Amino acid sequence: MGLDYSLQLSTDMDRAQALGLLAENIQGLQSSEEDAFLCDTDIIIAAGELDEQSRCIMEEGFGFRPNLIVLFRFPSNHDYNKFAQTMLQGALLLLDHGRDGVLLFNGEIIALQRLDGKLVFNADHHIWDSDYLKGRLTVPFEFRSLPSPFL
Repeated sequence: MGLDYSLQLSTDMDRAQALGLLAENIQGLQSSEEDAFLCDTDIIIAAGELDEQSRCIMEEGFGFRPNLIVLFRFPSNHDYNKFAQTMLQGALLLLDHGRDGVLLFNGEIIALQRLDGKLVFNADHHIWDSDYLKGRLTVPFEFRSLPSPFL
């Protein structure tokens, strides 16, 4: 069974641009033959446009209208730490090229969010801890509980 995370993002990029940006900046990612997704042994990344209903749901819950969704899937029990590191790198890269965004676990639990320029990691979701983040991030961030509007 795999683990699924989705970054809902407000951006000027389309699906192909987002995947291209990730492929250019994250070592080891390979494009599928039809350029539908990126992958390596520990992660699969796909992207797509959000439909109007999904945009409205996110706006109601988080106060912004995303237009792009980027899916991060951990397909195996191979190297979870590498998956978490690659996902963090990818999510932060995409947020740097977008506006507001929320990374959700299984579509409900907030892993991180950037709203109005403030980056916050959910202390209740145990993918990254504060020390791990402090050692890797050069941008300001908060580490606190983030209750989901969807639960």
